[in-house]
Amino acid sequence: MRFGNQPSAAFAGRALHTYLDFVQRTTRFKPAIPGAKPWERSREPFIALTWHGQQMLSLAALEGAAQLAVLTSLHFDGTVVASVVERAGFRVIRGSGTQSRPKIVAKRAVPAFFEMREALREGTSLLLTADVPKVARVAGKGAVKLARSTGRPIYLFAAVTSARLDLDNWDKASIALPFGRGCVLWSEPLYVRQSADEREMGLIALDISSQLDELHATAHRLLDQRR
Repeated sequence: MRFGNQPSAAFAGRALHTYLDFVQRTTRFKPAIPGAKPWERSREPFIALTWHGQQMLSLAALEGAAQLAVLTSLHFDGTVVASVVERAGFRVIRGSGTQSRPKIVAKRAVPAFFEMREALREGTSLLLTADVPKVARVAGKGAVKLARSTGRPIYLFAAVTSARLDLDNWDKASIALPFGRGCVLWSEPLYVRQSADEREMGLIALDISSQLDELHATAHRLLDQRR
């Protein structure tokens, strides 16, 4: 299976990793709340979720986490992200969700789900984006199904910086810039009952959307208060 233009993606990945490291080193992050990070609360593996367009500082948010795997798409940009993740010392799982049944095989949705499920069962935490594919800031059920299947908790997080460019694209992406002030917020753990049906999982996905929006709004308010 082809994962994009490998040489070009590797070069872009090196450049992006260097840039993200520079942003992280020059950003003055608000002191984290003691014990707020999932790996500080428990040794239990977890599912970390944020919005697709707000994922640029994810590795900064997860600094200190061990045994982490990141889901990346099969597209060129996913291959670039995979290169960054590997350079950061984490595992990569390739695949993505889809709302179109004919695309399930092409996107490697089912094998990726099984691989993520096995990783969680073996003690590896996961980083995923919450959005329904190509629908900004509407959480899908993928992470909810993983949590139901494995019994592992979902933690939501917001990682934002005052120095950024907010884009008007499909995922409302923010491009983090250096020399800003940063803030990382984590939610309380969210567990999903193994007996949860489709309706209950849909309600949980709605709650995830609401909580992620509130986490990001709170993080931005905290940054504004420090001006």
